Amino acid sequence: MPSKHVKPHRRWPFFAVLAGVVLIAATIYVGRIGVEDVGIGGSDEEASTGEPVQESTSPEPDPEELRLAAEGELQDQLDAEVAAYVDAMADENLYVSVAVDDGEFHLDYNGDEQHESASIVKTEILMMMLVEYGTVDQIPDWAMDAAELMIRDSDNEATNEIFFGCWDDPHAAIRQAHIDFGLENTEPFEPEERWGQTLTTANDQLTVLDTALFEGTLTAEQVAVSRDLMGSLSDSQQWGVNAAAEEDETVWMKNGWDVREVVDGEWVVNSIGVIGGDTDQPIEMSIMTGGSVSEEEGIDRVEDLAEITREVIDTDPYAGDQP
Repeated sequence: MPSKHVKPHRRWPFFAVLAGVVLIAATIYVGRIGVEDVGIGGSDEEASTGEPVQESTSPEPDPEELRLAAEGELQDQLDAEVAAYVDAMADENLYVSVAVDDGEFHLDYNGDEQHESASIVKTEILMMMLVEYGTVDQIPDWAMDAAELMIRDSDNEATNEIFFGCWDDPHAAIRQAHIDFGLENTEPFEPEERWGQTLTTANDQLTVLDTALFEGTLTAEQVAVSRDLMGSLSDSQQWGVNAAAEEDETVWMKNGWDVREVVDGEWVVNSIGVIGGDTDQPIEMSIMTGGSVSEEEGIDRVEDLAEITREVIDTDPYAGDQP
């Protein structure tokens, strides 16, 4: 309720004197606060500058969220560049899969699509042999000799020696190996179960590389065997993912190719490998292709895709965030 208006009395001389006393006292008190600063009204910095101190209330960015965002940018780039390459080939028979991992980012293009392995499955057979004998000194000379031919020269007869000579039921053994090595989308090609027609994926082949070439499932001694064989391929095998390697970079790899007669002789050409495996940031890469009209065409396509993939994984996705 509004108060009633009251006519003022003539008391202004008294109030004027009183107001003067109060004003003087207030001036003295405020002056002391300014000199002695009792912590009321801000910090020393605020008192000296006359401006309030701004405290940040924004939370620090989560490193994993930043990494995932950066990975997403690289994934979009890989998708776009591989798709553009495939479109440029104007070949309706061509199909490709790519997977790459540099320890920080994992990218793939059709990474879980199954392809016939061809001879890249020989890396898994080598792993099976190493596990079967337990220690390297227990491997018979005939098996080690065959393993060298199997990997360095991609010799099929040597592969058969190991495959049918080390296990009573090699088909059951390799089916179990797919499970033991964590190859979620790798399985036999039914009904023949020929080792070269094993169905696998680009992502599963990164798991093969990680298992064969780095300690974990295999011991350091066993890994040394894999690195030695896959790092010293014969001249005829010097193609594939090594096209993406820089000068003097170590490469451990295995290639594979085959003709699919059931589809008018189209070529399956694959390559898997680790670039810079002896550095702190190795790059694991698998390139799988099908539909080429010749081995040479397939090799060219694999190497083009390897170079594209290397360029993408080497891109710094954080560069745009720098001041």
